[in-house]
Amino acid sequence: MITLATVVLANLIALAPATSQGPPPEIRARLDGFVQALSSGSAETFEQFAARAFAPELLASRSAAERKRMLEQVHGEFGRLKITSETADAPGAFSLGFEGGKGGRGQLTVTIEPSAPFRITRIAIMAGGDNGPAQDKSPAPPINGAMTPAQLSTALDSYLAARSAAGEFAGVVLIAKDGKVLFERGYGPADRQRNTPIQPALRFNVASIGKAFTKVAVGQLVAHGKLALTDTIAMRLPDHSNKEALGATIEQLLTHTGGVADFFGPDFDAAPKEGFASNADYYRFVASRPLTAAPGLRKQYCNGCYLVLGEIIAKVSGMPYESYIAEHVFKPAGMTRAGFLSYHDPEVAPPYTRRRGDGVTPASAFGLHGRRGNAAGGSFATAADLLAFDNAVREGRLLNPRMTNWYFDAPDDASGRVRAGIGIAGGAPGANAVIESEGAWTVVVAGNIDPPNAVSVGVAIQQALRR
Repeated sequence: MITLATVVLANLIALAPATSQGPPPEIRARLDGFVQALSSGSAETFEQFAARAFAPELLASRSAAERKRMLEQVHGEFGRLKITSETADAPGAFSLGFEGGKGGRGQLTVTIEPSAPFRITRIAIMAGGDNGPAQDKSPAPPINGAMTPAQLSTALDSYLAARSAAGEFAGVVLIAKDGKVLFERGYGPADRQRNTPIQPALRFNVASIGKAFTKVAVGQLVAHGKLALTDTIAMRLPDHSNKEALGATIEQLLTHTGGVADFFGPDFDAAPKEGFASNADYYRFVASRPLTAAPGLRKQYCNGCYLVLGEIIAKVSGMPYESYIAEHVFKPAGMTRAGFLSYHDPEVAPPYTRRRGDGVTPASAFGLHGRRGNAAGGSFATAADLLAFDNAVREGRLLNPRMTNWYFDAPDDASGRVRAGIGIAGGAPGANAVIESEGAWTVVVAGNIDPPNAVSVGVAIQQALRR
């Protein structure tokens, strides 16, 4: 069963039993080293760390004197930092909530190269704000599962409006009971330049929630005898250019143990994003890259694994990955507004990130994403679309009983509406979405600013409804 902790602590959207092992040791050493250097208060210690751990472009973005002033300001206000929460927003991108030894709270965002030499490419330090879902500074939602729909709506609207007014939340919140919508409203600005409000009909980048669509597609092909979880890349994509990856199985690719390289990193950052318009484009970008580990050796968040799965789905089905998902997942689920869209398409929420500009005011995240999404994530959907997806899987409209059990990791629970608990989420610069459901209550939140915007709200509401 997928636990809430899987989403809150690791954000690993594999839809498999939760066995998060955290980042690999090289990345863990970089994160710990950065926090220790920042906590030291010593400009010499911090500069020595920066010289060996920062990427050249990050090192060049500020002078040693500027880094010293930044260190003095942070250490003067907070003292030593105690990390209180950690989320992986995307491969190599981490949000670290902290408390200061002198008081105060804040958040560090750190982006690290996914392969050797594992240099830090971006940092941001924000005072105040959310420390992640488990350390949210705001009070818990004043709701419970015994409220009438009218009571729930009134209490939740007041809570969310206050969070939005404080700049702590922007997005759509949807709550359903037994699959039926009780509450659905938008909060905060959609387009901050035009000051247009977020509306429930907006489509949001749902990031790695797209991995759930890919997993369903695999389950369908397995149910029809066209795939087996033990099949290897060699069997389905014999021309795959990295021969060391050929032994990876479908099961390993699904569970982030396939070792396939990621597409995120300096090369992707520098590449023209118009060239990433289909899963096939992303697949070609990563197929020949060195593995992060031998197949089956270790669990490491693996967008590349899902790109390979997307190409296997295309090869086996005889249609492009995007067409297969549209025809066999979105359509039968009733996801009428979902699609592999672009940020330039109509009724799409534009993305905003605090990783640009002053690190506090949300700035446009255009140019940080490929033109369209892929099998690892980046498709667009409304909150209502995501509820429709959860309903369709729970009601057996996308998978047969055996594969429905497999999807939820809930043996013998596919009669009627499946009640297995599940939490799936996705996050990237300017995108965050979550589905929290245990079959009775379902909470969907989608937003257009960085994590943990949607996840913190969704988890808090789901926990309150269980009271």
